[in-house]
Amino acid sequence: QLSKITWECGKVEFQEIRTSMGRAITHGDVFGRFYEIFLDSNPKIRPMFSSVDMEKQKALLRQGVNLALMFAEGRAIGQSAMNRLRNSHSKSNSGIEPSMYRYWLDSFMKALAELDPDFDAKLEKEWRAALGKAISHIAGGYDEASTKSA
Repeated sequence: QLSKITWECGKVEFQEIRTSMGRAITHGDVFGRFYEIFLDSNPKIRPMFSSVDMEKQKALLRQGVNLALMFAEGRAIGQSAMNRLRNSHSKSNSGIEPSMYRYWLDSFMKALAELDPDFDAKLEKEWRAALGKAISHIAGGYDEASTKSA
């Protein structure tokens, strides 16, 4: 369960992470590949996306990953974006159960591993630390009372 995971958020090398993303994008459709992996990672996931425009979703994912990295860096724009996701993904809105985020993170790591030729255990640890901080924040809002997202 995600709430029981302690994310290692020591000194994350954000430039190495961004360079990894650049390599993955250069070698293929990392966001499309992510969704191929993610949608098949758990039987509950594909139905959540049945009426979603996947091209728009891929663009949102790209933006979301960048904002999650900004959040992990402590930047205000990242904090604001992750607060919005925390609200929109809560039980009273999209209802994304905290246990589902591990599938998201594992799927993203698999897509990066396939498309970044320099992806290794050290980079995976960096990615997981950075994205884990944002995921913990989003998942932490699951039970919070919130306003409906527009």
